[in-house]
Amino acid sequence: MATTGSTIELTLRGRVLAWLAALAAGAAVLGDDGNARLAAALLAAPLLVDFVAKQRRLHHAEVQIGARRTSAGAPFTEHLTLVHRGRWPARECLLIEPRTMRTEPPALLPVLPPDVPQRIVLHARSHVRSHVVERVFVIVSAWPFGLFRSRAVLSVAADLVTLPARVKLTAEVVHAIAERQEAPRDRSALAGPEYHSLREHQHGEDARGVHARRSASLGTLVRRVTRGSLPSTVGVVLDLRRPPGRSLHHGTRRFEWSLGACVTLIALLRARGAQIDVLVLDAEPARILVRSPADEFELQTVLAEASPTPHRPLAPELFDDLRAREHCYWIPAGAYLASPEHAAMGRAVTLVGGDDE
Repeated sequence: MATTGSTIELTLRGRVLAWLAALAAGAAVLGDDGNARLAAALLAAPLLVDFVAKQRRLHHAEVQIGARRTSAGAPFTEHLTLVHRGRWPARECLLIEPRTMRTEPPALLPVLPPDVPQRIVLHARSHVRSHVVERVFVIVSAWPFGLFRSRAVLSVAADLVTLPARVKLTAEVVHAIAERQEAPRDRSALAGPEYHSLREHQHGEDARGVHARRSASLGTLVRRVTRGSLPSTVGVVLDLRRPPGRSLHHGTRRFEWSLGACVTLIALLRARGAQIDVLVLDAEPARILVRSPADEFELQTVLAEASPTPHRPLAPELFDDLRAREHCYWIPAGAYLASPEHAAMGRAVTLVGGDDE
């Protein structure tokens, strides 16, 4: 947890005024000049008043914010609730989250009465793929004269999942499944799944398949049933292993691109109605079967936390289920292009992220 506390510091104008007051005081002491003493007192008086009147309980403010899921580099609008717990109203405060507001200006807050929740809107952007469980905000106020600045750090336990930015895939990758389609039952020449019928929507299923107009007319959720040529389950292997003898600190650009390619590929397959059997080759291999938004949420969290892992041989039995799939995608995020496991998968495997990408 970030250390919560409040500090007071001189602003630029306050430092200038303090230097002038110090010079006047020095002249008064050395020259025994009454005018210099008067000038020193006049210059020091605003500093003293501003320091005494400074707001010192900003760190008692409480921030309430929900979980946030975004993509790296994508702007978003954050809504939070701020409650000031001080004795007196807080005035002319600025609020900023350093992690997500590097290029965005801080938000000017209204007058914050004690113990009154205030709804605050922030414009933010998370630039780095990550998963943090604590949000840190900084509240600043220079009221009343702007000679001293009161600064407080506010921390709150809240998830911020920043997914890899989506990338553009090659045409060969996008159409790899279409090349291995099964013929539809009605022998239509159209590519992709086609509408067949309606049925009742089951709890936990992807809401994108719900037929909105028919659901509104019947008063219950119904979803479209399609018959088409897309394989029911597609395999995806995300290989996070670095090649033997390679450092973990190299190949960062390729690693981030591969994670973005995985996010893009999963979204493309889900939009076409496919289920995805994902095998993540990490220090401990993990398998995730993406059939619902909850499964997709779990996979996205894994991608946000992913990091390169040293090379280690894997048991061939780990890939038995994927070999039974009609088609599989292999994403060498760790740049291990010549892995024996990939070579043993067979021909129905599309390599995503070759040397030309």
